[in-house]
Amino acid sequence: MITLIAVSRLIPMKGNYRIMKNKLRNSNITKNRMRVALLLVLATSIIGLAPAFSSSARADYSINDVSGDYVWHAEGWAVGQGNSDNHPVPISAVGLITYTPATGTFHVDVIVRFNGTNSENLRDGTYTVDATGHGTMTWLSGAGDTRHIDFYIVNGGAELKWIDTDPPGSFELSAIGTMTKQ
Repeated sequence: MITLIAVSRLIPMKGNYRIMKNKLRNSNITKNRMRVALLLVLATSIIGLAPAFSSSARADYSINDVSGDYVWHAEGWAVGQGNSDNHPVPISAVGLITYTPATGTFHVDVIVRFNGTNSENLRDGTYTVDATGHGTMTWLSGAGDTRHIDFYIVNGGAELKWIDTDPPGSFELSAIGTMTKQ
């Protein structure tokens, strides 16, 4: 005995036609959504690669790309003076540095916190910048020691990221920082 439901499946009906038509339409919507999703993935990938081709990846820097006033910020470790075992102590600094590319010189006025004591430090020195954006700074410390910092230009010159590159046995064990253009 064939039930009424089974018979209705064999006879085409307007309702079933509409359901099938909607399924086809929904299939197209799904295909369109998939295309949109793939386009979004492609766009995101292209945007992700953009920094590799940005101005910060250029190779035509010069000393003129580092000029004017920057805020200096630093953190690191130094050899603790006055300690019997010269254990490392924290050091930090903040201040203003002015670069003059015409003479290749800089002037820095920073407040240094060393082992819990604050002091002002005024120094003058020289600097260089090569075509890759790598720069060096050299100056004499208060004790007359030659000091060195290496830096790279970042964000099109808006920042300089640096690291202390003094030779082993110097006062600072390790220090890093950022100089932000004003």
